[in-house]
Parts: sequence; C-alpha cells; structure tokens
Amino acid sequence: MYSQTSIANLALAYLGQAPITSLQQNNEQARWLSLFYEPVRDEVLRTHDWAFATVEKPLVQVSGSTSEGKFIYAYPTDALFIRRVYSPQDPQQAIPFEERFDTQSHIRVLVTSVPQAYVRYTRKQTDETQYDPAFVKCFALALACDAALALTGDVNLSARLQQKYTLYLEEARRSNMSEGLFTVPQADAFSEVR
Repeated sequence: MYSQTSIANLALAYLGQAPITSLQQNNEQARWLSLFYEPVRDEVLRTHDWAFATVEKPLVQVSGSTSEGKFIYAYPTDALFIRRVYSPQDPQQAIPFEERFDTQSHIRVLVTSVPQAYVRYTRKQTDETQYDPAFVKCFALALACDAALALTGDVNLSARLQQKYTLYLEEARRSNMSEGLFTVPQADAFSEVR
C-alpha cells in the first residue's frame, strides 16, 4: 500500500536523501516535499488518462440552453482534466465543448451543443492506496525533480531526474493504456471506471 510518506521517501531516495517519518515532520526534507506534494501529484495526474483516476458520468445541466442553442453544465468539482464530452447515443464520438466561468452562478461550466451530455475526466485522486505502481514511480520522480534544487542544490541531478521522469512517464502511459481495452459502459451504468 502506498502512502504520502512512502511516495515522499521514494522521491528522497532518488535524491540520495535520508527518509522521513511523515510530511509533517519538522525538518527541511519534509517541509519541501510537503510544499511540492499536491501540485506535483495533480500535474502528473493531468499528464495522462490514468485508469485509477478516470471517471465517466452524466453532466449536470445548470440552466437551459443559451441564445446560441447550447447547453450549460456544471464542471465536475473533482475534475482535474476533462478528457472528452459525448452523447450517450454515440459514446465513441467526442463532442466539442468550451469551458467558461458563469458570472451569474459563479461556477465553472462546460458549454456544448448536446443535451444530456456525458463526460470522461481525470479526477483529483487523493487516496494513495488507489495509485497504480507506474504512477507512483512517475509521481516520485516528478516530486524529486521539483525538490532537487531546494534539497541538494545540484542542477545536474535535477536535469537527470527530469530526463528519467520523461522516459518513465512514456513507458507508464503505454503500460496503462495496454492494461485493458476500454469499453464504454451502457449509458445507465456510468460510474467511476478502472
């Protein structure tokens, strides 16, 4: 099982640093890793359609159609990256959409020409026990890259870790995509998918 501490310690191992007992520990390593942890995690989640963080569900319409005949939907609150919007009648066909800030309701919205639209997105997955091993390695490498200069002052180490992260991310993406062919569930059975 993965945890914030185990991921942080993997990043520290890439940096040649001693492990910590928690991100709340009162030392330089824990403070820097705590600072970088969430932004780096979310950035790595956005880089790929990770199976463990993928959600498919109907969008919630927030108002009637616009003057252009388009439909306005609430932006999913846990979404980090919208992968596609589609109609349940043709789930294989992606529908163009636009992200906006609705000034009347003060929320982010998606605008599209399809009534009863569905969405596939990468969610903000904060439960480390759900992480795929390839994602964990990518995340730890990215975390090490961002913390390298602060913790070691070694620009070359940071560059080497960045190169390693880029190579491993490509391998992890291929592995994640080939793990199983994705089949679109029936419109009435949409839920989080693995």
